[in-house]
Amino acid sequence: MTADGGKKPSPESMTAESGKTTPAALIAVLEDRILTGHWAAGVRLPSERDLATEFAVSRPVIREVLRTLQERGLIEVSPQRGSFVRRYTAENLMRPMYLAARAAGVTARQLMRARVMLETEAAGLAAVNATKRDRTDLLRVHQLFARPGDVHARARVDLTFHETIARASGNPVIHMMFTSIQDLTYGLMLRSLSDREVREAGEPLHTVILEHILDRDPDGAREAMRRHLGLAEEFYGPDMDANLAEVIEHQLGSPATPSGDDLMADLRTPS
Repeated sequence: MTADGGKKPSPESMTAESGKTTPAALIAVLEDRILTGHWAAGVRLPSERDLATEFAVSRPVIREVLRTLQERGLIEVSPQRGSFVRRYTAENLMRPMYLAARAAGVTARQLMRARVMLETEAAGLAAVNATKRDRTDLLRVHQLFARPGDVHARARVDLTFHETIARASGNPVIHMMFTSIQDLTYGLMLRSLSDREVREAGEPLHTVILEHILDRDPDGAREAMRRHLGLAEEFYGPDMDANLAEVIEHQLGSPATPSGDDLMADLRTPS
C-alpha cells in the first residue's frame, strides 16, 4: 500500500532564508503525517524520487530525512522494498530488548523507576539545553495530543513527546538510553492509555512538563516529569509487579496474532 503525497506544506514552514526547503522542516512535515495518521501504520512512503520532486530537494536530503525518521522509530527502511511507517504490533514488540526483559522477568515497576531516573533528568536538562528547533518540535508534538485517535495513535504521539525531551536534553547518551527502551516504553504507554484513570490524570501533565521546559525551569520540569511517571505506581495495582511482557501482551493480544491492524479495536479512546 502506497501513501499519497498529502498536502504540500506552506512555503513559510518549509523554507529557510535562502528559500530552500530545510531538512529540519521536511522532517517535521513527514513526522506530522505519520503521527496524525495521515500515513497509517504499515503504509509505504512515497519513493525517494517522488518525495524529492514533491519538496524540490535532492535525493541525498531525502535519505538524510528518512534516516532521522528511522532513528526516531517512526519508520522502517528496507533497501529492496522502500520505507514503511513502523507498525507497533505484538509481533514487532518481540525484539531483542523485549525478549530479554521477558526472560529477566522485568516488571512495570522496574521499568518505571528506571524511566524516572532517566527522564526526570532529561526534562531538567531539556529546560536548560533545548535549542530553538527542540522547542518548536516539542510544541508541535504536544499539539497532536488534542487530536482524536485510537490507543496506538495516541501512544505513538506520547512516545515521540518523551523521545523529543530526551533528545532536547542535549546529552546524546540520554537520548540513546531512551531509544534503547522505547519498545518497552511504548508497551507501557498502551497500558496507561487504555486505563481511563491513568489517562485523565496523566495527559494534563504533558502540558505542565512542556511549560516548565519552555520557561527554562529545570526543577519544575523534573518535578512535573516525576509526577507524570509516578502515576503508574498510584493506579496500576497488581500490574505494577507483574511480568512487564505479560502486561503488554494482555493489552496487545497474543504475540502470535497474525495481523496487528485490529489489535487495539477494543481499546479505542472515547471522543
